[in-house]
Amino acid sequence: MSSRLRHHHEEEGNSERWLLTYADMITLLLALFVVLFALSTINNKKFLELKLGLTKTFNQSPITSSGSNGLLQQTDLTSHPGISQDRSTVNVGHAAPINASQSQSPSLAQISQQIDQALAQSNLSQYASTSVSTRAVTVQVLADKAFFAVDSANLGVVGDQVVDTIAGVIRADPNNVAVEGYTDNQPIYGGPYSSNWELSAARAADVVERLNAVDGLPMTRLQAIGYGQTHPIASNATPAGQAENRRIDVVVLGVGRTGP
Repeated sequence: MSSRLRHHHEEEGNSERWLLTYADMITLLLALFVVLFALSTINNKKFLELKLGLTKTFNQSPITSSGSNGLLQQTDLTSHPGISQDRSTVNVGHAAPINASQSQSPSLAQISQQIDQALAQSNLSQYASTSVSTRAVTVQVLADKAFFAVDSANLGVVGDQVVDTIAGVIRADPNNVAVEGYTDNQPIYGGPYSSNWELSAARAADVVERLNAVDGLPMTRLQAIGYGQTHPIASNATPAGQAENRRIDVVVLGVGRTGP
């Protein structure tokens, strides 16, 4: 073989060496991405088993994870005589963080007590009564006391005072508020409202508007509901029972609830 032909073959072989280097680089990159993917995916069950094994082996405080990135928050695995160690619980995964405003907000029983005290200090206890359940605090105001006249949706002086007093207690709290309007079963003849449904909804809306425009509660916390005559609390057979059924309930919902 002549030197010229041998030189040609050597150049051809050298020109293809880059393919080997390129293939090696692609293989290494693939391996790197596989390792990165494996590190980014944490099996909570296996991680918990690892944590319990380390805890048992070193007889040390449990190791807690941050939940989202899998990083260990406690790296000290040696005991220190004379130093008290705090045993914290395992937090692996999906527990929602506690909202600071929720953890510091008063309970429904406390809100009920505060509203009672505020009404008493304003000499308004005779016009409203409060009750508390597991879902809400309900402040019941008789419509005949709160509104200007029968079949009227405009709050009177007493109604303004009662609503403003309630708002003064709950303004800084995170609780949502549902205002519910109710009527007796007597039909409506004439006037601006064609039915008890419409009247009860208009009264609830009037209270909500005052809570927002005058008392400063944000609209996102408020809702107005009209029930008409469908939820009586007394017999409509007597005038006294009808008066009890004509009412407005200001319902302070438990934290996190969006409806009654």
